[in-house]
Amino acid sequence: MQDDIRRVAESFKKQANVLAQEESIQHFEMQKEKYKKEYTAFIDSYEQDICYLCGKPFKTISMATPCAHWLLRRCKFKKKDFPKIVENYDFYQISAFLRWVANAESRVRNINNLKEESSDRKIFEVTIKWKNVEWTFDCSKNDFEGHAGTKTDFPHWHFQMRIDGNQFINFNDYHIPLSKDDQLKIVLENDPDSGFIHSFGPGGQGMQEHMDRFAESPDEFIENALSTSNPEEGSVHMQSIIRGPEDGIPGEKIDAAMKMARETGKTLAHCFRVVLGDEEGVSMSTIASPAESVPEIAKRTERKRR
Repeated sequence: MQDDIRRVAESFKKQANVLAQEESIQHFEMQKEKYKKEYTAFIDSYEQDICYLCGKPFKTISMATPCAHWLLRRCKFKKKDFPKIVENYDFYQISAFLRWVANAESRVRNINNLKEESSDRKIFEVTIKWKNVEWTFDCSKNDFEGHAGTKTDFPHWHFQMRIDGNQFINFNDYHIPLSKDDQLKIVLENDPDSGFIHSFGPGGQGMQEHMDRFAESPDEFIENALSTSNPEEGSVHMQSIIRGPEDGIPGEKIDAAMKMARETGKTLAHCFRVVLGDEEGVSMSTIASPAESVPEIAKRTERKRR
């Protein structure tokens, strides 16, 4: 099956290469608009505690129509019902829904998809938190290839779910098949020549995309960032190093920066840049790192092959 997936991927790459730049931009804008409308519909329903996928309240469960909102555990969802969900929704669909839910509550800080915290052996390794529930998606390169000679000789992924920190679904409970669409997207995403970038829409960005923004446009990132007095509400911790002239930095400048931060809600990093921008002999550098409020990626212990 994976040979078929790769053939489709190669076909996609050839089609993408012959698309004119104008057509590519137009296609991207159409997809962006589609995601925007869908996310707006999601938010409208979410604010009413209604699932935009099935149109039913989060607290309801119907075995006749399995839905991804069961994973929010606002209904009487049991572990044994999980297979019904993955029969109807694939990895990308479930991941997108849970990302949107987490983003609606607390923006990017509860979606940890940081590459530096993930193993090189993983295709994906993401932990998402919402209220008292935490989900982790995990797929190693061995999982994607299938474990030859075993009952799990097919491309699959693993899932963990915790409620109030307690076990509910464990990684080794299920080997969840990757759909053909999942496999195609994974192959294309890991091919630097494909030009394919999957988007989870306006509400699907996680901490990796957030940190990428800082790396690409640090000045803009710092300018638009807001300060918070509650460490549980922040997504990024910024530490600024200020080097001044031999005679030091005037105290009134420091007071002005502190006052600006209190009155505007902007970060000290931004305020010091504004206040000290015209001071001779002053240089500043800012280091950004994920805040402590970002959940750690839950780790799965893989079985070693003999």
